Amino acid sequence: MSSRSRRAALACACLVAVAAPARGASKAPSDDEEPVDLRDRTEYAGFPVIGGSTDIGFQFGVAGTISHVGDGFKPYWWNVDGILSASVKDGPRGVEIVQQSQAMRWDIPGGGGGKVRLMPGLFYDKTINSGYFGLGNAAPVVTLPDGTVGDRYQFRHEEAAVRLAARTPLTQKWSTMYGWQLRYVHPKAYPNSRLAIDAATRLSDGRPLLYGLGPLGIVTLNAALLYDTRDDEIQPKRGAYYSFSLRVSDGRPEESGVRWVGANATLRWYAKLGGPFVFANRIIVDLMAGHVPFYDLSQGAAFDPDDMPGGAEGVRGIPNGRYSGLVKLVVNTEIRSVFFGFEFLGGKFKVGNSVFFDMGRVWNDYTFSDPRDGTGLGMRYGVGTGPFLVWGSAALFRVDVAYSPDATAANPGFPVGIYVQQGFIF
Repeated sequence: MSSRSRRAALACACLVAVAAPARGASKAPSDDEEPVDLRDRTEYAGFPVIGGSTDIGFQFGVAGTISHVGDGFKPYWWNVDGILSASVKDGPRGVEIVQQSQAMRWDIPGGGGGKVRLMPGLFYDKTINSGYFGLGNAAPVVTLPDGTVGDRYQFRHEEAAVRLAARTPLTQKWSTMYGWQLRYVHPKAYPNSRLAIDAATRLSDGRPLLYGLGPLGIVTLNAALLYDTRDDEIQPKRGAYYSFSLRVSDGRPEESGVRWVGANATLRWYAKLGGPFVFANRIIVDLMAGHVPFYDLSQGAAFDPDDMPGGAEGVRGIPNGRYSGLVKLVVNTEIRSVFFGFEFLGGKFKVGNSVFFDMGRVWNDYTFSDPRDGTGLGMRYGVGTGPFLVWGSAALFRVDVAYSPDATAANPGFPVGIYVQQGFIF
């Protein structure tokens, strides 16, 4: 399940923030740091969901988060957040509800007396315009006579999932992460769509070109080794965060043939540039092998998969599902800065902006010469900027506006992707 809809739509038309009575004091900062508030307190944030993206349209609903913060654990002792939302977008059938999303996530760094960080979650998504444009890095887009694409590159996707992840420290910098995820997935192809055509295609040896069209139960086991020297998880200014993960998945019923393994390396760096500016960089390499369901070919990472290379968490500006393959490479670079802070209704806020350049590509297989991947370097890119709002100690909301030539694949004539998200992309 992609994290796209679970992180979207948190731009607020109305803000309500309440802090429980606090005790303690603030830690004296160094010359280049902001004061660290060590008071033991509970922060509440509840707000209407108003946002979305060019992938899912205008999103609305309600979201909330509760965080218990104070001295002892960063960025909080525990946090729970939830969202109920839907989105509307104009499409080949007119204006309609294209996505419904419900999620509840817990994050408990203080679990087991601080010996294990627990991260359970419950999720449900239903989307009628999920993207599938074909396999490989050179998958073509053919418009209809009127210049639109209709539902040719869309499918209906319904998914429910439950997961549990745990993180155990090994040293001050190194830790392990492990867990499982259960998913029920039920995709449906539109008649004469790219998905319907590819799902009916057989290779020369009789094997299907695609797997996963039909209801499936999928169990995934995840494991990772983490290296973390960031000064802050929500708004890092210096340090590094590396993750090296493995995942094993099996689908049911057995006759579906769905089973695969995956490996992922994600490297993140942060550095202060002077003044309010922070440099942030991320490199992702994601590898899969086996009979992977088609909807996971445009996702990557363990535990909480992200759309990549397209989508709000990959190369911004590229529609989700635009490129699918077993091998993925994504590189993101950002310059972030905070301009000013203020207080409102008892809450503390900071306003900033980021400028970014993203690029990435896929390979359909490990020959690295599949005709579906085209020729040449084949790097796809997105470039853009956007403001962000830091709310309290543990909430950050951002709006990214990205230009990419690939954006027109989903919205002909509009080469821009717009995303309203919770948290930085990395």
